[in-house]
Amino acid sequence: MTIPRRIVLHVALGVGVVIAVVTAVTYWMVYQAVKQRDLQHLNAYVSERSLREEQTFRQVEGNLRLVRGQFLKRMRGASPSARDIQEKWNARFRLFPDGAWRSQEKFQDGRRYSTLWAHRDFDINLTHQLQILRAQDICDELLPGWADTFPSVYFVLPGWANIGFDPRIPSWVWDTPADYDATELEWFQLALPRNQVATGLSWTGVLEEPTTKMPMVSVYIPMELDGTFLGSIGHDIDVSRMMDEATRSGLTGVTHLIFRSDGRLIAHPTRRAEIIATKGRLRMQECGEPALASLYRAVSSVGEQRFSGYDSVSEVYYSVARLSGPDWLFLTMMPRAQLHQQAFASAQWVVWSGLVSLSLVLVCLGAVLRRQISRPLMELTLATRQMSRGNPTARARVRRNDELGDLAQTFNEMASQVAARESELRQLNLELENRVAVRTADLTQANQELDQAREEALRLLARERELGELKSDFVSLVSHEFRTPLEIILSSTDNLQRYHDRLLPEKRQQLLGTIQKAVRRMADMMEEVLVLGRLQTDRVTFRPAALDLRSLCRRLCDEVDSATNGRCPIRLELDGVPETVVADEGLLRHIFNNLLGNAVKYSPASEPVMFHLRKQGDRVVCEVRDRGCGIPEADQKRVFQAFHRGSNVRQIPGTGLGLMIVQRCVALHGGEIQFESTEGQGSTFTVALPLFAPESKPDENHTGDRR
Repeated sequence: MTIPRRIVLHVALGVGVVIAVVTAVTYWMVYQAVKQRDLQHLNAYVSERSLREEQTFRQVEGNLRLVRGQFLKRMRGASPSARDIQEKWNARFRLFPDGAWRSQEKFQDGRRYSTLWAHRDFDINLTHQLQILRAQDICDELLPGWADTFPSVYFVLPGWANIGFDPRIPSWVWDTPADYDATELEWFQLALPRNQVATGLSWTGVLEEPTTKMPMVSVYIPMELDGTFLGSIGHDIDVSRMMDEATRSGLTGVTHLIFRSDGRLIAHPTRRAEIIATKGRLRMQECGEPALASLYRAVSSVGEQRFSGYDSVSEVYYSVARLSGPDWLFLTMMPRAQLHQQAFASAQWVVWSGLVSLSLVLVCLGAVLRRQISRPLMELTLATRQMSRGNPTARARVRRNDELGDLAQTFNEMASQVAARESELRQLNLELENRVAVRTADLTQANQELDQAREEALRLLARERELGELKSDFVSLVSHEFRTPLEIILSSTDNLQRYHDRLLPEKRQQLLGTIQKAVRRMADMMEEVLVLGRLQTDRVTFRPAALDLRSLCRRLCDEVDSATNGRCPIRLELDGVPETVVADEGLLRHIFNNLLGNAVKYSPASEPVMFHLRKQGDRVVCEVRDRGCGIPEADQKRVFQAFHRGSNVRQIPGTGLGLMIVQRCVALHGGEIQFESTEGQGSTFTVALPLFAPESKPDENHTGDRR
């Protein structure tokens, strides 16, 4: 053993023994005091907490007994006539198509009305109707005052039916199926027992409410009238607070449990998900945790109302209070290690004083060891740092004949070998860098070529997908929209062939007119498809020429009015629009015919359509406004796509091409198109077109033309 090691060992042993003895004595004294203090706090906390929980349970029991008393009192009273019962029943409830009796939909406000759900096999007789109406009256009277403080009361009647209120789940009666089977559930077996009826309150384990996802415990009180079981009154208690408080405590290191006398857990700091997943049937003695099983055995063997003790398996001190009412036990645990930790924290001053003493000893020792050990080590450290910074000539200048001298000599030999190896590595690294550079250039070029090929493939794939969608939409259009007029033509021609001689001339003329309308409809649809095809293949060009815009607009209004048999009047307004403009008449016809045709087609009969044109700078702004069905907000982003139609106009014939044609024609004319639409209120389409008329000015004597 070297001299420095022997010196350090002797000093450490001496000082360590002194510090250990003093610390052990102090620690034991502090531990006993902390243990007595914390156990007193633990018992006081359990007592206060149990009183608070019992107050809640007493309120639940008192409220349920109050409701039961009111119900039995009213059932013993005089009954209204069968007619009055039926009238009140029909005013509040109805039989749904699935066979279940439920409250009418207008009573969905869970903070104002109680609601009914009756199984489709429930026998709706006069006695049951009277019981349900009595229960409904009681719930409606209690609901305003209890909605926030006691939010659920419901009657469970044999057969089975459920009438009550719970503002947290106002729509449960309409969401529950008519054949809902709850006979195997714990709450149902407590509410409608098959054998002996309980005399007091019955409590379930923890269940998760399907709608709100809140952990619930249900409690039921039976109703008997003259020895006859009428059903049970229930209440759902939200135990989220209990579960949350089980995970935190005002006492450091303390945890809480709430469990039933049979070991089923109600609240646990880490097993909340398991409790809910097992529907409240997770037992302490069967959960696979030996500490919980040991605690249950220790607690269940004591019959006192409040008691405390120590469990050697789980190594915790505990305090228990039996909660009157649901027969639950509130268990608070403090780990023994927590007491040790507190005792050690209180005894730290002894450790610190020992450390100070040790520091003084080490200062003295350091003065002695500095000359013998520190200086040689500094020489070695300096040489090591120089070598790590890339200086291969660094050497340790230590001339001694002890261990440090041997270490310095070994270091110098190692430094010489490292310098030789470093020279060889540098040469190898240079060669490797050259190879990597060549390979990197090759990979970069290959990646660029691969990216270009991928972009081209994606572009072709997108184009192919777009063509496929257009093909699918076109086939759907032909199979759906063309079928109706073809069937009309086929039916009309068949009638003419069979009954031509027996038909009156007026009837034959009517059938011919029907055929003409169907043919005209097919021709219009084909015209839209052909126009779209020409627009997409750039076969339609912009060919401006001088034309009379006022006269064109009047003719178009007359044509649309005639084509729609005067279904909706078109009101034309020409404000400051010059007679002569420079425009493409074919494009204007496509634009105005489609906009006016759509406005008339999707408007109620006789509802006027506004067609307003005004001059704005070097443009003419055209507005087509209707009060029709409007465009749903979800469809407005796709309104200019081919074959797309609004979801609210599927019953009205159309191709879904008109607005796309309008958009293409407006673009060819160098204009812009915008629209505003509200479903159920109508639409306004605004088109701004540069219709230049250099030699024409608005007629000051004709500010408007209205029809």
